[in-house]
Amino acid sequence: MKRVFAWLTAVILALTLAACSDGGSTKPAETAQPAAEAVKPAAESSTPTPAADAGKTEAPSSDAGTTAQTEAKPAETPKAEGQPEAKPAEAPKAESKPAETPKAESQPAAKPAETPKAESKPAAQPAAKPAETPKAEAPAAKPAPAPAPAQAPEISAKGKKVLFVGRERNPAEDVAVAQRLKNLGFVVTNIEDRDVTIDEVKGYDLIYISQTTNSKYLKDGFMKEVAIPTVYVKNHGMYYLGLSSVEENTTVMNSKSIEIVDSKHKVAGGLSGKVDVFKEAGDKFGVSYGVPGKEAKIIATVPGDKKKAALYYYDKGTKADNGYTTKARVSFFYWSNGMHENSTDASWKLLDNLVLWTLQNG
Repeated sequence: MKRVFAWLTAVILALTLAACSDGGSTKPAETAQPAAEAVKPAAESSTPTPAADAGKTEAPSSDAGTTAQTEAKPAETPKAEGQPEAKPAEAPKAESKPAETPKAESQPAAKPAETPKAESKPAAQPAAKPAETPKAEAPAAKPAPAPAPAQAPEISAKGKKVLFVGRERNPAEDVAVAQRLKNLGFVVTNIEDRDVTIDEVKGYDLIYISQTTNSKYLKDGFMKEVAIPTVYVKNHGMYYLGLSSVEENTTVMNSKSIEIVDSKHKVAGGLSGKVDVFKEAGDKFGVSYGVPGKEAKIIATVPGDKKKAALYYYDKGTKADNGYTTKARVSFFYWSNGMHENSTDASWKLLDNLVLWTLQNG
Protein backbone atom coordinates (compact mmCIF):
# COMPACT_ATOMS: atom_id res chain seq x y z
CA MET A 1 0.00 0.00 0.00
CA LYS A 2 2.78 2.28 0.81
CA ARG A 3 4.07 1.88 -2.66
CA VAL A 4 0.70 2.64 -4.12
CA PHE A 5 0.39 5.67 -1.93
CA ALA A 6 3.81 6.78 -2.85
CA TRP A 7 2.99 6.29 -6.50
CA LEU A 8 -0.24 8.25 -6.24
CA THR A 9 1.52 10.96 -4.36
CA ALA A 10 4.04 11.18 -7.12
CA VAL A 11 1.31 11.29 -9.75
CA ILE A 12 -0.55 14.04 -7.96
CA LEU A 13 2.65 15.97 -7.50
CA ALA A 14 3.42 15.57 -11.14
CA LEU A 15 -0.03 16.71 -12.19
CA THR A 16 0.19 19.64 -9.85
CA LEU A 17 3.51 20.61 -11.29
CA ALA A 18 2.16 20.18 -14.77
CA ALA A 19 -0.86 22.30 -13.99
CA CYS A 20 1.29 24.97 -12.48
CA SER A 21 3.54 24.77 -15.44
CA ASP A 22 0.61 25.17 -17.84
CA GLY A 23 -1.04 27.96 -15.95
CA GLY A 24 1.57 30.43 -15.11
CA SER A 25 4.99 29.19 -15.83
CA THR A 26 6.76 31.51 -18.18
CA LYS A 27 9.35 28.89 -18.79
CA PRO A 28 8.87 26.69 -21.75
CA ALA A 29 7.11 23.32 -21.07
CA GLU A 30 10.19 21.56 -22.19
CA THR A 31 11.60 22.02 -18.66
CA ALA A 32 8.86 19.80 -17.09
CA GLN A 33 9.34 17.12 -19.69
CA PRO A 34 12.55 15.73 -18.16
CA ALA A 35 10.89 15.46 -14.77
CA ALA A 36 8.03 13.49 -16.18
CA GLU A 37 10.43 11.32 -18.02
CA ALA A 38 12.30 10.75 -14.74
CA VAL A 39 9.12 9.58 -13.05
CA LYS A 40 8.36 7.23 -15.91
CA PRO A 41 11.23 4.81 -15.29
CA ALA A 42 10.28 4.65 -11.65
CA ALA A 43 6.82 3.49 -12.52
CA GLU A 44 8.12 1.00 -14.97
CA SER A 45 10.29 -0.59 -12.24
CA SER A 46 7.37 -1.01 -9.83
CA THR A 47 6.62 -4.44 -8.28
CA PRO A 48 4.26 -6.85 -9.85
CA THR A 49 0.61 -6.52 -9.35
CA PRO A 50 -0.86 -7.40 -5.94
CA ALA A 51 -2.39 -10.60 -7.26
CA ALA A 52 0.99 -12.09 -7.80
CA ASP A 53 2.16 -10.99 -4.40
CA ALA A 54 -0.76 -12.59 -2.53
CA GLY A 55 0.52 -16.17 -2.89
CA LYS A 56 3.46 -15.40 -0.78
CA THR A 57 3.17 -15.65 3.10
CA GLU A 58 6.54 -14.25 3.73
CA ALA A 59 6.19 -11.01 5.43
CA PRO A 60 8.63 -8.57 4.45
CA SER A 61 11.24 -7.85 7.00
CA SER A 62 11.75 -4.50 8.29
CA ASP A 63 15.04 -4.42 6.56
CA ALA A 64 13.35 -5.41 3.41
CA GLY A 65 10.78 -2.70 3.81
CA THR A 66 13.47 -0.27 4.49
CA THR A 67 15.38 -1.45 1.52
CA ALA A 68 12.25 -1.30 -0.60
CA GLN A 69 11.69 2.30 0.38
CA THR A 70 15.26 3.13 -0.17
CA GLU A 71 15.59 1.47 -3.49
CA ALA A 72 12.17 2.33 -4.73
CA LYS A 73 12.48 4.61 -7.65
CA PRO A 74 9.79 7.03 -8.20
CA ALA A 75 7.04 5.30 -10.03
CA GLU A 76 6.14 6.60 -13.41
CA THR A 77 3.22 8.80 -13.07
CA PRO A 78 0.36 7.10 -14.73
CA LYS A 79 -1.42 8.94 -17.35
CA ALA A 80 -4.64 10.25 -16.08
CA GLU A 81 -7.41 8.40 -17.72
CA GLY A 82 -9.83 10.39 -19.67
CA GLN A 83 -7.47 13.34 -19.89
CA PRO A 84 -5.38 14.15 -22.78
CA GLU A 85 -1.79 13.46 -22.52
CA ALA A 86 -0.12 16.41 -21.12
CA LYS A 87 1.96 18.03 -23.77
CA PRO A 88 4.56 20.50 -22.95
CA ALA A 89 3.28 23.93 -23.52
CA GLU A 90 4.39 25.15 -26.81
CA ALA A 91 6.39 28.28 -26.69
CA PRO A 92 4.48 30.96 -28.43
CA LYS A 93 5.76 31.11 -31.87
CA ALA A 94 6.84 34.50 -32.98
CA GLU A 95 4.75 35.47 -35.88
CA SER A 96 7.08 34.93 -38.67
CA LYS A 97 5.78 37.77 -40.68
CA PRO A 98 8.50 39.42 -42.54
CA ALA A 99 9.06 42.83 -41.32
CA GLU A 100 7.11 45.06 -43.55
CA THR A 101 9.27 47.32 -45.45
CA PRO A 102 8.04 50.71 -44.51
CA LYS A 103 6.21 52.04 -47.46
CA ALA A 104 7.57 55.16 -48.78
CA GLU A 105 5.22 58.01 -48.35
CA SER A 106 3.25 58.67 -51.43
CA GLN A 107 5.88 60.54 -53.26
CA PRO A 108 6.31 60.74 -56.93
CA ALA A 109 8.25 57.84 -58.23
CA ALA A 110 11.85 58.58 -57.81
CA LYS A 111 13.12 59.79 -61.08
CA PRO A 112 16.55 58.70 -62.03
CA ALA A 113 18.96 61.31 -61.02
CA GLU A 114 19.40 63.58 -63.90
CA THR A 115 22.84 63.57 -65.27
CA PRO A 116 24.10 67.03 -64.63
CA LYS A 117 24.10 68.81 -67.85
CA ALA A 118 27.41 70.10 -68.93
CA GLU A 119 27.43 73.81 -68.90
CA SER A 120 26.50 74.89 -72.32
CA LYS A 121 29.66 76.66 -73.01
CA PRO A 122 30.04 77.74 -76.55
CA ALA A 123 32.27 75.43 -78.42
CA ALA A 124 35.74 76.68 -78.34
CA GLN A 125 36.27 78.63 -81.44
CA PRO A 126 39.59 79.16 -83.00
CA ALA A 127 41.14 82.39 -82.04
CA ALA A 128 39.52 85.02 -84.09
CA LYS A 129 41.78 86.06 -86.82
CA PRO A 130 41.95 89.76 -87.39
CA ALA A 131 39.37 90.60 -89.95
CA GLU A 132 41.02 90.83 -93.25
CA THR A 133 40.71 94.28 -94.72
CA PRO A 134 38.55 93.84 -97.55
CA LYS A 135 40.61 94.24 -100.43
CA ALA A 136 39.63 97.19 -102.34
CA GLU A 137 38.21 96.04 -105.60
CA ALA A 138 40.58 96.80 -108.31
CA PRO A 139 39.16 99.83 -110.03
CA ALA A 140 37.69 98.98 -113.32
CA ALA A 141 40.41 99.25 -115.80
CA LYS A 142 40.04 102.57 -117.40
CA PRO A 143 40.39 102.47 -121.07
CA ALA A 144 43.90 103.41 -121.94
CA PRO A 145 43.96 106.98 -123.03
CA ALA A 146 44.25 107.35 -126.69
CA PRO A 147 47.90 107.69 -127.48
CA ALA A 148 48.88 111.24 -128.12
CA PRO A 149 49.19 111.81 -131.78
CA ALA A 150 52.75 111.40 -132.80
CA GLN A 151 54.36 114.76 -132.97
CA ALA A 152 55.36 115.70 -136.42
CA PRO A 153 59.07 115.88 -136.77
CA GLU A 154 60.41 119.36 -136.33
CA ILE A 155 60.39 121.28 -139.54
CA SER A 156 63.88 122.12 -140.63
CA ALA A 157 64.67 125.56 -142.05
CA LYS A 158 66.85 124.02 -144.70
CA GLY A 159 65.51 124.89 -148.14
CA LYS A 160 62.43 126.64 -146.77
CA LYS A 161 61.53 129.85 -148.57
CA VAL A 162 61.23 133.10 -146.65
CA LEU A 163 59.65 136.31 -148.04
CA PHE A 164 61.52 139.18 -146.42
CA VAL A 165 59.46 142.45 -146.38
CA GLY A 166 61.31 145.81 -145.79
CA ARG A 167 62.18 149.21 -147.21
CA GLU A 168 63.16 149.61 -150.84
CA ARG A 169 66.80 150.39 -150.33
CA ASN A 170 67.74 147.36 -148.29
CA PRO A 171 69.02 149.04 -145.14
CA ALA A 172 71.99 147.52 -143.37
CA GLU A 173 69.89 146.03 -140.58
CA ASP A 174 67.68 144.18 -143.12
CA VAL A 175 70.75 142.85 -144.87
CA ALA A 176 72.13 141.59 -141.56
CA VAL A 177 68.90 139.81 -140.61
CA ALA A 178 68.51 138.28 -144.11
CA GLN A 179 71.98 136.83 -143.82
CA ARG A 180 71.14 135.38 -140.41
CA LEU A 181 68.15 133.61 -141.91
CA LYS A 182 70.25 132.21 -144.71
CA ASN A 183 72.64 130.85 -142.13
CA LEU A 184 69.74 128.90 -140.60
CA GLY A 185 69.13 127.25 -144.01
CA PHE A 186 66.37 129.43 -145.39
CA VAL A 187 66.16 130.60 -148.95
CA VAL A 188 65.47 134.33 -148.59
CA THR A 189 63.58 136.55 -151.05
CA ASN A 190 63.42 140.32 -150.40
CA ILE A 191 60.38 142.39 -151.33
CA GLU A 192 59.62 146.08 -150.83
CA ASP A 193 56.77 146.88 -148.50
CA ARG A 194 54.83 148.75 -151.20
CA ASP A 195 54.76 145.68 -153.42
CA VAL A 196 53.38 143.22 -150.91
CA THR A 197 49.95 141.80 -151.81
CA ILE A 198 48.08 138.65 -151.01
CA ASP A 199 49.14 137.24 -154.34
CA GLU A 200 52.84 138.03 -153.81
CA VAL A 201 53.07 136.03 -150.60
CA LYS A 202 51.74 132.83 -152.07
CA GLY A 203 54.10 129.88 -152.20
CA TYR A 204 56.31 130.86 -149.29
CA ASP A 205 56.89 128.87 -146.10
CA LEU A 206 57.46 131.90 -143.87
CA ILE A 207 56.97 135.68 -144.00
CA TYR A 208 59.25 138.08 -142.14
CA ILE A 209 57.97 141.68 -141.61
CA SER A 210 60.99 143.90 -140.78
CA GLN A 211 60.90 146.89 -138.36
CA THR A 212 61.86 148.98 -141.40
CA THR A 213 58.48 148.33 -143.11
CA ASN A 214 56.16 151.32 -143.52
CA SER A 215 53.09 150.41 -141.50
CA LYS A 216 50.70 152.10 -143.97
CA TYR A 217 51.19 149.20 -146.37
CA LEU A 218 49.89 146.85 -143.73
CA LYS A 219 47.02 148.99 -142.59
CA ASP A 220 44.43 147.59 -145.02
CA GLY A 221 44.75 144.26 -143.17
CA PHE A 222 45.18 141.99 -146.15
CA MET A 223 47.42 139.78 -143.95
CA LYS A 224 44.32 138.52 -142.13
CA GLU A 225 43.65 136.27 -145.10
CA VAL A 226 47.15 134.89 -145.31
CA ALA A 227 47.60 131.38 -143.95
CA ILE A 228 51.39 131.46 -143.75
CA PRO A 229 53.38 131.58 -140.49
CA THR A 230 54.56 135.18 -139.98
CA VAL A 231 57.11 136.94 -137.75
CA TYR A 232 56.36 140.62 -137.01
CA VAL A 233 59.14 142.94 -135.85
CA LYS A 234 56.65 145.78 -136.22
CA ASN A 235 54.02 146.33 -133.53
CA HIS A 236 51.69 148.10 -135.97
CA GLY A 237 51.27 144.95 -137.99
CA MET A 238 50.04 143.08 -134.85
CA TYR A 239 47.71 145.89 -134.03
CA TYR A 240 46.08 145.82 -137.49
CA LEU A 241 45.38 142.14 -137.08
CA GLY A 242 43.85 142.78 -133.68
CA LEU A 243 46.62 140.81 -131.95
CA SER A 244 47.69 143.83 -129.85
CA SER A 245 45.58 146.54 -128.26
CA VAL A 246 48.02 149.46 -128.81
CA GLU A 247 49.27 150.99 -132.07
CA GLU A 248 51.66 153.87 -131.34
CA ASN A 249 54.36 154.68 -128.82
CA THR A 250 55.11 151.09 -128.04
CA THR A 251 58.86 151.35 -127.37
CA VAL A 252 60.46 151.72 -123.95
CA MET A 253 63.50 153.97 -124.50
CA ASN A 254 66.70 153.74 -122.49
CA SER A 255 66.03 150.05 -121.81
CA LYS A 256 68.33 147.22 -122.75
CA SER A 257 66.73 144.25 -120.94
CA ILE A 258 63.69 141.98 -121.05
CA GLU A 259 62.19 139.67 -118.40
CA ILE A 260 61.86 135.99 -119.32
CA VAL A 261 58.57 134.80 -117.81
CA ASP A 262 58.45 131.35 -119.43
CA SER A 263 61.95 129.99 -119.05
CA LYS A 264 60.87 126.44 -119.98
CA HIS A 265 59.65 127.46 -123.39
CA LYS A 266 61.77 126.38 -126.31
CA VAL A 267 62.08 129.96 -127.57
CA ALA A 268 63.69 131.02 -124.26
CA GLY A 269 66.54 128.63 -125.01
CA GLY A 270 67.31 128.11 -121.31
CA LEU A 271 67.39 131.79 -120.48
CA SER A 272 65.50 133.01 -117.42
CA GLY A 273 64.89 136.15 -115.46
CA LYS A 274 66.21 139.50 -116.59
CA VAL A 275 68.27 139.21 -119.74
CA ASP A 276 70.24 142.00 -121.47
CA VAL A 277 69.33 142.05 -125.15
CA PHE A 278 71.17 145.27 -126.04
CA LYS A 279 74.75 146.17 -125.36
CA GLU A 280 73.79 149.64 -124.17
CA ALA A 281 70.71 151.74 -123.59
CA GLY A 282 69.95 155.06 -125.39
CA ASP A 283 67.26 157.72 -125.66
CA LYS A 284 66.65 156.97 -129.34
CA PHE A 285 66.08 153.22 -129.09
CA GLY A 286 64.80 150.67 -126.70
CA VAL A 287 62.55 147.59 -126.26
CA SER A 288 59.35 147.49 -128.31
CA TYR A 289 56.27 145.67 -126.97
CA GLY A 290 52.63 144.78 -127.64
CA VAL A 291 49.60 144.28 -125.38
CA PRO A 292 48.23 140.93 -126.54
CA GLY A 293 44.91 139.27 -125.86
CA LYS A 294 44.21 136.51 -123.33
CA GLU A 295 44.88 133.67 -125.78
CA ALA A 296 48.40 134.81 -126.54
CA LYS A 297 51.43 132.91 -125.18
CA ILE A 298 53.88 135.33 -123.55
CA ILE A 299 57.54 134.37 -123.21
CA ALA A 300 59.12 137.70 -122.12
CA THR A 301 57.96 141.15 -120.97
CA VAL A 302 59.34 144.62 -120.35
CA PRO A 303 60.97 144.45 -116.91
CA GLY A 304 58.55 145.53 -114.22
CA ASP A 305 55.44 145.52 -116.44
CA LYS A 306 53.91 142.13 -117.22
CA LYS A 307 51.26 143.62 -119.48
CA LYS A 308 53.86 144.77 -121.99
CA ALA A 309 54.89 141.66 -123.90
CA ALA A 310 58.30 141.77 -125.61
CA LEU A 311 58.15 138.17 -126.92
CA TYR A 312 54.77 136.51 -127.56
CA TYR A 313 52.81 134.55 -130.16
CA TYR A 314 49.41 133.18 -131.15
CA ASP A 315 49.02 129.59 -132.23
CA LYS A 316 47.14 128.68 -135.35
CA GLY A 317 43.38 128.73 -134.70
CA THR A 318 43.46 130.93 -131.58
CA LYS A 319 41.39 134.08 -131.30
CA ALA A 320 42.30 137.70 -130.83
CA ASP A 321 40.24 139.82 -128.45
CA ASN A 322 38.46 141.36 -131.45
CA GLY A 323 37.30 137.92 -132.57
CA TYR A 324 39.83 137.37 -135.30
CA THR A 325 40.96 133.74 -135.62
CA THR A 326 44.51 133.24 -136.74
CA LYS A 327 45.04 131.10 -139.83
CA ALA A 328 48.66 130.32 -138.99
CA ARG A 329 51.08 130.89 -136.15
CA VAL A 330 51.89 134.60 -135.72
CA SER A 331 54.66 135.96 -133.46
CA PHE A 332 56.21 139.26 -132.30
CA PHE A 333 59.86 140.27 -131.65
CA TYR A 334 60.91 143.40 -129.60
CA TRP A 335 63.51 145.07 -131.90
CA SER A 336 63.49 148.66 -133.04
CA ASN A 337 65.33 150.39 -135.88
CA GLY A 338 69.11 150.18 -136.10
CA MET A 339 69.52 147.60 -133.31
CA HIS A 340 71.43 144.97 -135.31
CA GLU A 341 74.80 146.41 -134.22
CA ASN A 342 73.75 146.91 -130.59
CA SER A 343 72.20 143.45 -130.02
CA THR A 344 73.79 140.88 -127.73
CA ASP A 345 74.36 137.25 -128.61
CA ALA A 346 71.42 136.36 -126.39
CA SER A 347 69.22 138.68 -128.43
CA TRP A 348 70.28 137.11 -131.72
CA LYS A 349 69.71 133.64 -130.32
CA LEU A 350 66.20 134.58 -129.21
CA LEU A 351 65.48 135.78 -132.77
CA ASP A 352 66.70 132.50 -134.26
CA ASN A 353 64.54 130.49 -131.87
CA LEU A 354 61.42 132.57 -132.53
CA VAL A 355 61.75 132.24 -136.32
CA LEU A 356 62.18 128.47 -136.13
CA TRP A 357 59.29 128.15 -133.66
CA THR A 358 56.98 130.13 -135.91
CA LEU A 359 57.92 127.93 -138.86
CA GLN A 360 56.48 124.89 -137.05
CA ASN A 361 53.04 126.51 -137.47
CA GLY A 362 51.51 124.86 -134.41
